[in-house]
Amino acid sequence: MTGARRTVVFDLDNTLILEDASTLSAIRAAAERCDVDGESLATVVVDTAERLWKNSPVVDWVETFGISWGEALWGSFGGDDPGLREMRAFVGGFRLAVWRGALERLGRADAAVTERLAAAYVGARRARETIDPDAEPALRDLRRDHRLALVSNGAGDVQREKLSRTPFAPYFEAVVISTEVGVGKPDPRIFTRALAALDAAPGDATMVGDSLQRDVAGARAAGMRTIWLDRTLGDEKDARPDVARPDVRIERLSDLRAALDALERRPASPRAKS
Repeated sequence: MTGARRTVVFDLDNTLILEDASTLSAIRAAAERCDVDGESLATVVVDTAERLWKNSPVVDWVETFGISWGEALWGSFGGDDPGLREMRAFVGGFRLAVWRGALERLGRADAAVTERLAAAYVGARRARETIDPDAEPALRDLRRDHRLALVSNGAGDVQREKLSRTPFAPYFEAVVISTEVGVGKPDPRIFTRALAALDAAPGDATMVGDSLQRDVAGARAAGMRTIWLDRTLGDEKDARPDVARPDVRIERLSDLRAALDALERRPASPRAKS
């Protein structure tokens, strides 16, 4: 172990913020405001949105930068990047198509309700974030003897707006977001950007995230240690086990301190081969 102060890099969505839970909560809240059954609407919205998202003209760009359909239903996507301009042109029609398609599946096709739901979702989603209750205690604890950074995929204004609705921002010495730096996880360059901002060596840094493919594989390729927060959200079935094997697996952020203490006594992982 070197004398350098260790660095921990965190993912945001479904690691510190429970993004999927926030999306579903906002759908249910929008349904309640529009006199629609929330559970039924949530089921058909997820299915409708995923289908339209996978077949959208922006699918390659959003996959590269890690933007979700839930964010497309409310985000502003400000910025001059051509991809962000295309997103702004796309999201209005996408939102109406999602809510219209969901209502049609419930036998409630109605243009006025479609528009009300679209607006109600934006308001509900922007009202609050669902955060992991263990997140701030973990950040507060680790800041005593580690330097902390955040590396997040997503649109810069969307991710920073989410972060502003949490108590997390003061804990981070660097915040790196994919659209703001032109590269997204799992590309190792986004991790090295965060480490450079802290003048930290990869061997002195650990990545904590929920995605094997984006967080674990990307950080390993950058030469970092990795801790997988296994929330079993269902997007890991296609991960390559030879590339995306974490150093440590935990099930809750309250286990992070013990995992780090054990991990930091071991050598860093070798860089994964591309």
